[in-house]
Amino acid sequence: MLAHIRFLWPARVAGTALLLSSLALGTAGAAASVTIGQLSPAPMGTCTVADQDVLTATVPSGPSYVSPTNGTLLSWSTNAFSASGQKMGMKLYRKVSDPATYTVVAHDGPRDLAPSVLNIFAGLNIPIKAGDVVGINQGNASFGTPQACAFSSGGASFVHNPPGLADGQQAPFTPAPNFNANVVAVIEPDSKVQIGAVTNNRKKGTATISLNLPNPGDLSGSGKGVSASSARANEAKAVQAGAASLLVRASGKARKKLNSTGKVRVTVTVTYTPTGGTVSSTPVQVKLKKS
Repeated sequence: MLAHIRFLWPARVAGTALLLSSLALGTAGAAASVTIGQLSPAPMGTCTVADQDVLTATVPSGPSYVSPTNGTLLSWSTNAFSASGQKMGMKLYRKVSDPATYTVVAHDGPRDLAPSVLNIFAGLNIPIKAGDVVGINQGNASFGTPQACAFSSGGASFVHNPPGLADGQQAPFTPAPNFNANVVAVIEPDSKVQIGAVTNNRKKGTATISLNLPNPGDLSGSGKGVSASSARANEAKAVQAGAASLLVRASGKARKKLNSTGKVRVTVTVTYTPTGGTVSSTPVQVKLKKS
């Protein structure tokens, strides 16, 4: 791999690519989102191996290429070299086993690249899981068409595999340390809460709503005549992905009705914000009972 990477300085990329990156990615990620991966600065490393999958598993500094969240991949970007006729594809890789066996779980492209600028491919709707790695495939690289697949980065764990894999295929990748893949992806974290069973405590007149959360984030509950929380009343609490719960108590007039009649129905608004994502609110009707 190392024999096939050269470092050149294309005329229009220097000084503009990083500015374009910040502007374009800011637009693509205008809504709440998470960005993973890194872009090649100038001078750019040019790869000349046809149909090759490349990814960076770990980096010593800067954004990781590994998704920290379950969600949807909205866009991906790559900085192009100055040559015409370039093609590049984005792939999502999932590690199967150590040291570096990966399977391809999704892809986009290959796409035609405009030379010497940042190329952004948006409007995507690709599911991604926490732990998936964003990488690229050189769609048509040859010695006549160099492409900026990677750039030098001391300490990075870079691996590659020619030829490229189809979705669902897996292979052991070959290490070529100290390079970063030239790709960035924007992800919208999943904010859909799964509402489970409601369990009543008749002695205390409370109820517990069981939940399942797709990602780490903040969770709280609120509503008229309601005191609901995962910690202290009506305060959001940082929660992990997976099983969670909200303890619901009656308050005010609802509490008086519960104490006098032994039952009251309240609506709890479950509010959840995944880390880096958009807030979601789900109303849940709860019947409190006391005996």
